[in-house]
Amino acid sequence: MNKLHKVGLTALATSLVASSAYAGDVSVSGGASISYTGLSNASGTNPWGMGNSVTFSGGGELDNGTTFSAYWELDDDVMDDYNMTFGLPNDMGTVKFIGASGLAGGLSTVNNIVPTAYTAVFESTDADDNGVATSTYATNAQWGYTWTGDGVTISGAYNKKPAIHESSATHWGVSYTGMEGFKIVAGTGSDGSDNDTETYGLSYTVGSITAAYQRTEINLAAGSGNDETGTHYGISMAVNDDFSISTGRQETDFATGTVDEENTGYSASYTMGGMTVGYAFNEVKQAAGSATAVDIEASIVNLSFAF
Repeated sequence: MNKLHKVGLTALATSLVASSAYAGDVSVSGGASISYTGLSNASGTNPWGMGNSVTFSGGGELDNGTTFSAYWELDDDVMDDYNMTFGLPNDMGTVKFIGASGLAGGLSTVNNIVPTAYTAVFESTDADDNGVATSTYATNAQWGYTWTGDGVTISGAYNKKPAIHESSATHWGVSYTGMEGFKIVAGTGSDGSDNDTETYGLSYTVGSITAAYQRTEINLAAGSGNDETGTHYGISMAVNDDFSISTGRQETDFATGTVDEENTGYSASYTMGGMTVGYAFNEVKQAAGSATAVDIEASIVNLSFAF
């Protein structure tokens, strides 16, 4: 190889390194967990499981002050979560695009403000999160915009085509934290299948204790099922910097149901360095508004490590 050729390759390599450094930085993190989920209606099922994930994140800044970041997550060797976020200059807010899994803003910013030490009272007992403001919304290929100023946060999201033969989905969320200790939220939207949602809530924090109340109405399209009205409330306490406890209740009224679905539970979490232990006991009665539905209890223990 002649000297000119060597010089040319060296200059090219230097140029590529400089371009990469200018574009931004990439970081890698991961986590692993061992879980136990004991269900009263599934005594023949192995309750033990393991979770794992590796996340990649990167970002940078343009000459005009716009920042950008990207996020990818691998679960069981499948990249199932990824998104990009753009921070606009002069405090003009952020734009987010969700490629897969999650909502880009809107109702996801206000859908559940009831505090919990580990997990919500409606988790793990059944497959449906009835009475929750985002339970009917698609989570792929969605744009979102969020602006915050003077204690107010306004967020909207738009999905051009949530699924085949559906119209576009649009939803909004607004929150206010301008009064010490208080948080007030409200949201509304349509999921593209003529299912409309409205929600509002209030939380109050004093010292290490937070209490909250939220009410959600989901009006389903004709013929697709019962309209739902969910009332969710709970309280949590940070015992110290490492240990937290909570309890809560959610009642969901179905328009044609004979009874209300009732979810109750309590949970706790303890963190020590990169390790977190979570525990919850949840119970659902009269699931989906059915008086004959079998009550289900879920005992959940999760040991997770971050690295």
